[in-house]
Amino acid sequence: MRQVSILITLFLLLTVLATQALAIEAGGEAEVLYSGVLPEEGDFEDEIVDRIDLELFLPPLGNTEFSYAFQISKPLQGLLANEDAVYFPKKLYLKHKFEKMRLTLGRQPVSWSFGSLLNPVDYTLGSVALDEEHNSKYTDAVAVYIPLNWNSSLSLVASYPDGFTSKEDQQKWGARARFGVKGYDLTLNYVREAELFEATGAVLDEIVGSIPRERLGFAFKGDIKNIGVYGAYGHYFGEGIKSSDSYLLGADYSFTNNYNTKITFQLEFLGVELKFLEPQLRKELLKMKSDDQRIDFLVGNINYPLNDFSALSLMTMVSLDEGSLFLTPGFLTTLASNLDLELSATFFGGKDGALFAPGAVMPKAVIAVSLRYPF
Repeated sequence: MRQVSILITLFLLLTVLATQALAIEAGGEAEVLYSGVLPEEGDFEDEIVDRIDLELFLPPLGNTEFSYAFQISKPLQGLLANEDAVYFPKKLYLKHKFEKMRLTLGRQPVSWSFGSLLNPVDYTLGSVALDEEHNSKYTDAVAVYIPLNWNSSLSLVASYPDGFTSKEDQQKWGARARFGVKGYDLTLNYVREAELFEATGAVLDEIVGSIPRERLGFAFKGDIKNIGVYGAYGHYFGEGIKSSDSYLLGADYSFTNNYNTKITFQLEFLGVELKFLEPQLRKELLKMKSDDQRIDFLVGNINYPLNDFSALSLMTMVSLDEGSLFLTPGFLTTLASNLDLELSATFFGGKDGALFAPGAVMPKAVIAVSLRYPF
């Protein structure tokens, strides 16, 4: 039996200090994650990671709130087992409520999600994808939220992906307007990316120089009878590159079976134009076999509760251009002592050279076993 890890010890010390000495409430989650990758060629590789998410809940001082949350992870087995524990601050900000607006300053989550599995018009693309939250959602930023009425608002964000000490050209900023119109939630946003890269060399110039620095986004969400519908349109552009567009259309539906089992379905279509990449470069990156300037995806998710404590899920993503896909079945259950056990596996398939086909980029399969304790 291995010794108690440094993460568990740190968690206990922080909990004692926060709840007793400082009289501050604390909450979060402790997790042990085992994952393994089966490549197309080579040996099976696996790792075990300890992870703790901790958030301190401080009483507000008038109209000012302070939030602090962080994650510490430590690989216990695998290629990075000898590396030090990694500290990642998720929240470290001050929020002040003025009479007509809210100002948030510091490390904070920034995401313009609207319930989709994929979001082509988020503030940071890919920060929330396929029901998973990624660290790119958390950034050093100054954010202003202005409520216009009960269902309309304006959000302004200036963020610094490399920290507040970044140069002026490394600042990223955006604006988002949200309105409620006849039962539909409509949003319009604009984002200007930071200049984080300096191209050196012909190939790098071609790749980095082609990335759009600006984008406009529109999204809607509402209901048609008992079916939820939503969609988005993104337009990407910038100086010296060709503009491109993306299109998202989705629907979600749920119904109750046997009086207490709520089954949910979610299906999305995403089309992305790739005009900002040269045809030959696009072929090399995406293994496309035609000169079509567009790639289309179909994404689906099903959640089936077995009882009050367990649920099955199935997620898939299919490239409609060449039929490659990945399939992710999952099982989540709550054990004794409030422990959550999650089992999942992802299988990749497709013809040689297809986007999701096993090969140099995609493995044959990935498995994951997670044991979490929320507190």
